[in-house]
Amino acid sequence: MKRNTWKRLLGLGLAVVMAFSFAGCSNEPVNSGSSNNDNGQASSTDEGGTVTIRFGGGPSSSANYTTFAGIGNLITQDHPNYLCNTEISTGSQENIRMIQNGTVQFGVAMSDVEEAAFKGEREFEGNPVDIRHVMGGYTTVVHMFVAEDSDINSIADLKGKKLAVSKGAMAQYYMPILLEAYGLTTDDVTITETALQDICDAVNDGNADFGVHITPYTSSPIADLAATKGIKLLSVDQEHIDKITSEYPYFYAFTIPGGVYTGVDEDVVSIATRNNLVCAADVDDEIVYNVVKCIIEHQDDLADIYPQAVEFNTENAIEGALIDIHPGAIQYYQEIGLME
Repeated sequence: MKRNTWKRLLGLGLAVVMAFSFAGCSNEPVNSGSSNNDNGQASSTDEGGTVTIRFGGGPSSSANYTTFAGIGNLITQDHPNYLCNTEISTGSQENIRMIQNGTVQFGVAMSDVEEAAFKGEREFEGNPVDIRHVMGGYTTVVHMFVAEDSDINSIADLKGKKLAVSKGAMAQYYMPILLEAYGLTTDDVTITETALQDICDAVNDGNADFGVHITPYTSSPIADLAATKGIKLLSVDQEHIDKITSEYPYFYAFTIPGGVYTGVDEDVVSIATRNNLVCAADVDDEIVYNVVKCIIEHQDDLADIYPQAVEFNTENAIEGALIDIHPGAIQYYQEIGLME
């Protein structure tokens, strides 16, 4: 598909997303002309009825939101009776909560959050969520940034500083892990939990000394800050990467190439984890099968949606899955030889 044509279709798809967002706030998927399963989840339709599938994405303009708004448009192209809506959220934790309460059927979640929810651990302590792994996707990397003229060059320099940290797992778990690795605690800093754009605004205005968000690169708000104010991205040295990854194996070292952000010319090494697509356990097998099949078979279109969207591919699909895989996804993976 040519890029201009795809962009027009993506724009149309986003318009449809907005229309459905304003049309109603029901947590139940719409399924006209066919029956839902016993739990109200979207099910297959043999009679040409309409099924609305909802994805939990991320902040507006984020990688997760942009990727799954675009993927939803591809799914609708392949299956005209599927209407796909991507919800704005704060990220992994909220996406899983929305699956839990029935607001969405699918959601994007980082590997550790996916596992914690499935097992009823950490922020889901005693309250496991009945979810299944659908597909592994792109790397999401910790971006730590300060003003270009800041005297902060390492996490070790954060004592007594004001930190603007993205809500959810980043604030609750990842930032304390980073501080602990360098011999600091949350008592040594002042943390404000907020949304990504507010983090960038706080660093820009001098109301925060340090901003941090976990996202694939390139992040538009961080890129805008780099282009207008100028930033430094902080690296994690090998000693501390080894320390963190040995204790928290869902993390791994990842390099943000130099030149990705204006003025950041050298490679930056940080820690990262994988973003996965998960769903409620009771989503109909046929729908999960069709969603996975569509993503795999539209690889040439994914790069036009978002550069890292192509990492939702056969190489990453089951790599590192920490929870049970949905039967509908297993069926497709068996057909293409990824699973026996």
